[in-house]
Amino acid sequence: MTLGNSSKTMNTHAVLRKNSLQTPQKNNIDQSTSINIAARRVVNPACPPDVRHPLLYRPAAMLHCYGRAFRHRHDNYPLPMSAGMSIGPVLNKTALACPLKWGRGGVDLSAKVAHARQLQAPPFSPSLQDGAFLLIRVGFMLYCSVVNAHGFAPLFSTMRAHVSSHARSSRRAITWLLLLITCLLSACVADESSLDPPAGLAYGMTSAVYPVGSPIVPNRPTASGGAIERYTVAPALPAGLSLDGASGVITGTPASESASAIYTVTAENAAGSATARVQIEVRSVAAAPASLSYREATVTYAAGQAISANTPTSGGGPITAYSIAPALPAGLSLDAQTGIISGTPTATTAAATYTVTGTNVTGSTTATLQITVVAAVVAPASLSYTTANPLYFTTEPVIPNAPVATGGAITGFTVAPVLPAGLSLNANTGVISGTPTAAQSAITYTITGSNTAGSTQAHMQITITSRGNWSSALAPMPLPVHYFTATRLNNGLVLVAGGFAGGGSTSSAWLYNPATDLWAPTGTMSLPRSSHTATLLLDGRVLVTGGQVFTQIETASAELYDPATGTWSPAAAMSDARQNQSATLLANGKLLVAGGFNQLGGSVTVLASKDLYDPVAGTWTRMNTLLTNPRAQHAAAQLPDGNVLLMGGINSGGVLGTTERIAIDDSGTTISPAPVVFGNVTMGTTLADGTILVSGDATNPSAPRAYRYYPATSAWTASSMVAARSQPTITRLQDGRVLVAGGTILGGGGVRTTSTEIYDPATNTWIPGAPMAAGRSAAQAVGLADGSVLMLGGSVGSTDVATVERFTP
Repeated sequence: MTLGNSSKTMNTHAVLRKNSLQTPQKNNIDQSTSINIAARRVVNPACPPDVRHPLLYRPAAMLHCYGRAFRHRHDNYPLPMSAGMSIGPVLNKTALACPLKWGRGGVDLSAKVAHARQLQAPPFSPSLQDGAFLLIRVGFMLYCSVVNAHGFAPLFSTMRAHVSSHARSSRRAITWLLLLITCLLSACVADESSLDPPAGLAYGMTSAVYPVGSPIVPNRPTASGGAIERYTVAPALPAGLSLDGASGVITGTPASESASAIYTVTAENAAGSATARVQIEVRSVAAAPASLSYREATVTYAAGQAISANTPTSGGGPITAYSIAPALPAGLSLDAQTGIISGTPTATTAAATYTVTGTNVTGSTTATLQITVVAAVVAPASLSYTTANPLYFTTEPVIPNAPVATGGAITGFTVAPVLPAGLSLNANTGVISGTPTAAQSAITYTITGSNTAGSTQAHMQITITSRGNWSSALAPMPLPVHYFTATRLNNGLVLVAGGFAGGGSTSSAWLYNPATDLWAPTGTMSLPRSSHTATLLLDGRVLVTGGQVFTQIETASAELYDPATGTWSPAAAMSDARQNQSATLLANGKLLVAGGFNQLGGSVTVLASKDLYDPVAGTWTRMNTLLTNPRAQHAAAQLPDGNVLLMGGINSGGVLGTTERIAIDDSGTTISPAPVVFGNVTMGTTLADGTILVSGDATNPSAPRAYRYYPATSAWTASSMVAARSQPTITRLQDGRVLVAGGTILGGGGVRTTSTEIYDPATNTWIPGAPMAAGRSAAQAVGLADGSVLMLGGSVGSTDVATVERFTP
């Protein structure tokens, strides 16, 4: 075999040896001989799928030497060599490059090292990627050149020597070898171990209803990223259905009815995994298709360019046949079994509306597409998502979030920054799917959809939260009780004091240790109390005020609990006997008690008085100004300016639709209208940003609301709760969210609910939380140091509750 145009080319091949060397022949550079270079395996993960292993493969241009492409022969590459030139040692993971003009005769020197087994049929002639190195020795001159857009740029040359003799000193040989190794180690080589995890896993039918006894239409997955090695599903599919571990296809014949459930399919390889959600229900009879949509509903294609397959997503009963009207533009087709639209449009077509009908034996559903075929590639015009700012939940597979695009067809999608752990973007379809593993506040992601003509972007805020979980295997309270107080002490123990139990108030008190799940009695209060207040003071003691002592008898007394000694001591009395008052700890350490009611003399009196307690002096000061609206069972919170806001509540005139700002300097109060009448019992909590979340039991059961107060502007904003409740607990979590738990469901027949809900201030939204094991109202919830919440006691109708549960966000 000969390569080149010279008539003097010899027909001899010799395998290059490590130390081979030829003596240059002066003025004979036009004479050539053919030398083979043994190929070595080098993997480049950037190669196209059809040429997996060649080093630095780039299909943009053909690589020619002497006007002829390289040809594969016996796992070697023939290399035309001029007389007087030889190639230095070829080490693992390097390349020799072509072309390079050498000498006055302009002789081309050409070579490339690659994995010969991947080069099937001659001719094979890839171009070299920028950054590849050329290593060549001419006589005793070593050249190292780098490939760039303009050809080869010499990096260095060394060791020019007399060419008449093969003999050289050992120092020269060692230096030559070290320089060669340095250049080889600097070369850009591919990483054989590179592998991408699967991404963007999704199924054609995300929600399916199958009939018993009928083979289902195979539900096939799509994914991007690295090659998938195996598929698994959890929980197990309904009887009769199976998941092919190699292809991920769900097939089979349902054997029995099965309630609607969510199944998580996981696709894995050595680099990672991706998940997809499939909802399956099996009924006794077939169900009609419920929904049908396409990845690209409004799309513009270019004539002469193959389109990215437009895949359908359906819900309800499986679709067994697809049809479309009118006929698709020339060159495009609809697969009657899968509903996929594919092909290469052959002519321009004006924008038109097409209706795809998906049917089964029970019924049908339709999807509308608008397709335009233009003469050239059109850049995408816009990109948005089905859910623009999704809220996801940890450990729950998400509903696939599909893109909606206009303009030119998008052929690839990217996202920045990287999606949250457990979520992935399908680089081909743009679908976001998976199962998030960790909560995060709202983060903005930019999704870019592009084709050869341009790109467009969509911005998406993703918030991930947790519904939390409850543990109910805890030691019960020593006494079933409601209308009690529970206070977390500075030592981590929880002090439970008083309450209503067995038909009357109790003076008992206990300490609960969350670390050991043990209860222990502590000192008894001087009086039985229920509907009282308990406040942790800045010095670590607990001040208990007022409450109902006996039926229709309230007290003005107060007492102090000292955690160091476990004993109670009398404190000065308030100006009025009261229950259901508010007690607000001020920033200066003092305590403001306001409102409440008593039943002395057999009649109910709602109070307008306010008392201020000084822990240092141990005294109460009755404030001179009174509340404009006497009130009890209201909510109270200190404002950023140091004053106190009372919200809602009740008095002799009924439920109140006002708020009242108390000036701590005793200069008076200011009445303002509330956004609504909060109800008989109003609850509230201060959020991390100083705003106040308020709700009550007068909310409309069909449209429950909570309201957020902004002290800086005196403005209110509403949020929609999951359920309307009376006397639940309300607790601010350490992550800033708010847990509302239990209570009596309004309009629900007086049922004490196990349900909970969580408010996210960042999004002003409520989500259902994990349910408790036991329903209860008039309970107490205490935030613990580790971020969990302790739920204690309460009542179910006329029965007091002793159970304890612990919520982990």
